[in-house]
Amino acid sequence: MTKWRYRSLVLRDLSIAEPKLTAEGEKGWELVSVCLIDSKTARAFFKMAVSDQEPADAVESGTAVVAAAPSA
Repeated sequence: MTKWRYRSLVLRDLSIAEPKLTAEGEKGWELVSVCLIDSKTARAFFKMAVSDQEPADAVESGTAVVAAAPSA
């Protein structure tokens, strides 16, 4: 069963959002959703698989580990 950790990031200036999103992707975070807050602000949601060897306390603050359905 795959376990995931999640985090969100508030993007306060959408005109410069792409470099911020790219930086998170380079760290291994996968963008799963973006919700607009207003015309210049959005919240981006990311997920990352948790390895079996990763200790539970290695999860960054602002993220949560939850179980997902088995991968096909």
